[in-house]
Amino acid sequence: MDKIIDPNICGWDTAQYFIFSENVFGDFIYYSHLFPAISSLIISFFVFKNNRKSNAARLLLLMSVIFSFWSFFDLVLWATEKTHYTMFFWSVMIHFDLLLYVISFYFVCAHLYNKLPSWKIDLIALASFIPLALLGHTRLNLAAFDFTNCSREAIEGPLWQFYVYNVELFITAIILIIGIYSIYKGRKEDRTPKSFFLAGILMFLLMFSAGNIAGSLNIDWELGQYGLFGMAILTGILGYLIVAYRTFNVKLVSAQALVVALWILIGSILFVAQSTPTKIVAAITLVLITVFGFMLVRSVKKEVKQREEIESLAENLKRANDQLKVLDKMKSEFVSIASHQLRSPLTSIRGYASMITEGTYGKVPAKAQAIVEKISESAKYMALSIEDYLNVSRIEAGNMKYELTDFNVKEMAEKLVDELRPVALKKGLLMLFRSDCDGSCVVHADIGKTRQVLMNLIDNAMKYTPKGTITVVAHDDIKKKKMYVTIQDTGVGMSEETVGEVFNKFVRAKNANCVNVTGTGLGLYV
Repeated sequence: MDKIIDPNICGWDTAQYFIFSENVFGDFIYYSHLFPAISSLIISFFVFKNNRKSNAARLLLLMSVIFSFWSFFDLVLWATEKTHYTMFFWSVMIHFDLLLYVISFYFVCAHLYNKLPSWKIDLIALASFIPLALLGHTRLNLAAFDFTNCSREAIEGPLWQFYVYNVELFITAIILIIGIYSIYKGRKEDRTPKSFFLAGILMFLLMFSAGNIAGSLNIDWELGQYGLFGMAILTGILGYLIVAYRTFNVKLVSAQALVVALWILIGSILFVAQSTPTKIVAAITLVLITVFGFMLVRSVKKEVKQREEIESLAENLKRANDQLKVLDKMKSEFVSIASHQLRSPLTSIRGYASMITEGTYGKVPAKAQAIVEKISESAKYMALSIEDYLNVSRIEAGNMKYELTDFNVKEMAEKLVDELRPVALKKGLLMLFRSDCDGSCVVHADIGKTRQVLMNLIDNAMKYTPKGTITVVAHDDIKKKKMYVTIQDTGVGMSEETVGEVFNKFVRAKNANCVNVTGTGLGLYV
């Protein structure tokens, strides 16, 4: 039989649908329970809808559902006039209370570490509910209930005060530790959103605990209702992270969810406020929220569309870049093969041309001699071009090999000048060599490739100098332990812009063709 106090004594009202009655003094109780529960369900539902396979999204929705059940049960305690309802729901709430903290711990692990705890942690979490399962129906849960008390308050036992609250505070401390560790060990760009997330979840749990403990210690159960707004704060922070940092990858629906949550928040004030001016201000604010919310959703929709287009373009560009790399590799391989195939017949052409000019096959007429020499010269230039292509393919493929040894750079430069001086004299050029070395001028390098570099530079100087002088200077810097060979000419020169580009592949100075048309633009690149 229900133990109901005479309503004439306490003025108790009969509850409708468990939670609606005059026993709930003040609309603030409804506001403190319903607004955090509804707003958290809205955000978590949208997150889950767009991330069904995400453990973090599933756990967030489960957290919101558990919190909503807890809020409903607590409203029953405020509204019901039946003591056995009070006893039942108060007894059930202890399980939901602890479950909310355990799920919060799993949610933090899933969000910050992208994985769930090990099976050992699962066993510990499961074991924490054993005392509730064994003792939840005893006086250790609810010591007594004073049904003569018009406030309809139960007296909590040690299972609440000494076990559940301490376990909850312990879980909160663990969340703080693992959260700080994740922020410290994670990437720099993730520290700000992780810090906001950790602050939100800790604020929710600490406010929730503080509200329950305040009521249990007979401080003020009504004061404890403010602790429920910790969930609203967590919901607001999650909404900010969704919009600002694309947490949970919710995109557009996050803005829609925020607008709906704000609309509920402002709209609920109309039912809580007592004064007419406050209701008018709330109504005006509600209209403004509706207008600006529509503008926000439209703006975010446009931004999301632009962002998705940029991401699509970036992905296409990445694929195109990968294809270009493959094509470039195929091109290098083709050039290498083709160059090898072309080099053999050119060697034969040069060999036979040389034998003809030397008279191996008999005396050659003067006119034919000149033509054969031109054939030999053209074959020589073609062979040099092919060698440049081969070197380019070796460099790009990373197959260039070096044979390092000690040699005198000054002597090498001087010999090259002596070899090329007759060629320069034929063109009417004066070629000079000067040495300003204080040391031995010995370096450790690839002698063949060093000679190729110097030959190329001096040859370029002759090609692009119509008249005047070419000066080759060998000098060193003992302090820096470096050796220099400088080639100076009185040729056509280059602009500063050209100097910055001329060492790139297939690049020649704009005025190069006016002087020399045989260049390939590969010599300086090699």
